[in-house]
Amino acid sequence: MNSAVRDSACLEKELLACCARTRIDPASTEKIAALLNGNLDWDYVFDQAEENSVTPLLGRQLQALPARAVPPPVLERLKDACRANTIRCLFLTAELTKIFDLLCSRGIQAIAYKGPALAMQAYGDMTLRQFEDLDIIVRQSDLPKANEVMLGLGYRPRFDWLVSSGVPSSLVPGEYNYRDEKRRIMVELHTELTLRHFPEVPDLQGFSKRRTFVKLNEREIPTFSVEDALIVLSLHGAKDFWERFSWIADISELIQRYPSLDWGVTIDRANALRAERMFHVALLLAMNLMETPLPDEILLRLKADRTANDVESEILSRLMSRNYIPLSAKGRFNFRRRMLPGTLEGWRYGVRLSVVPAEEDYEMIRLPGVLSPLYIVLRPLRLLRKYGFITRKT
Repeated sequence: MNSAVRDSACLEKELLACCARTRIDPASTEKIAALLNGNLDWDYVFDQAEENSVTPLLGRQLQALPARAVPPPVLERLKDACRANTIRCLFLTAELTKIFDLLCSRGIQAIAYKGPALAMQAYGDMTLRQFEDLDIIVRQSDLPKANEVMLGLGYRPRFDWLVSSGVPSSLVPGEYNYRDEKRRIMVELHTELTLRHFPEVPDLQGFSKRRTFVKLNEREIPTFSVEDALIVLSLHGAKDFWERFSWIADISELIQRYPSLDWGVTIDRANALRAERMFHVALLLAMNLMETPLPDEILLRLKADRTANDVESEILSRLMSRNYIPLSAKGRFNFRRRMLPGTLEGWRYGVRLSVVPAEEDYEMIRLPGVLSPLYIVLRPLRLLRKYGFITRKT
């Protein structure tokens, strides 16, 4: 990270950044030791580790240090948190395999997204990636059958009317959300239409042809190829403004775990989705926050993208400050606008995401089908009310 970001970073966030990885070099070990000698607010460390979904990685690194390096009460609290995360991960992994068995039995081609599949693919251990829900990608045409599977398992859709017959095809949520309140499980089904933050409609058939498999509970579960995963995760991070350390760690761990990944193919696929700028931002974050090594030809591409460097610095400045300030509605629009090269393309992308309704818009008011175009007007108003026009200073 640049000197300005480093100077403004709080000690607790620096500690998380050093520990949110599976590989620690001697320099990072020395930095962790120096940070531990500082005046750390451990309650804040635990709060931010949970907020950034890196508690198991923090536990892995701190528990590996020499005795007494970390206060014993802190270590005990950390062990308890990691134990709870392990139990939750195993529980959700078993649920994912059950869902996939049923989807397969109905002839539904699905891809596991994030969650346990990414934990195994990127970290080699399903308990090292903290996750609270399950994400599955299916084709829009298979959604009715997938909905039947979820209902049969006892899940209830958050918006049941969105999956009923007769709903206008234009009313597509950001994801089809299903919940089992008793067991505290949330499953999100994504389709080529819900992945609206992709500048181009994703080719799910292409993703499926290139898919790879990870073993979960002795069951082979399909997930994205490494090259596709890097692009999809870059888009996901950009969608949510890179507000968590864990999303950057995912990029870093994938790159380092698969040194033979085909960079040329990855860049071509990013270009095909018009996601090159988003990919550049993801790589810059991984390099500057997680010290991820990158090939020289990639470094040259990143250096040439000045906007990506500016955006990455702004992300790190927010992420590393003690008081994280979310982007205002104006800031969110400007972020979106800069995710695509070219003034006109960037504005089109930003405007599209500002007016295309999401599930919160449907939740605010239920409009009959004939009036559904009015959601385009209601969404910007809701965003302004929720985020404000200008970021408030603290």
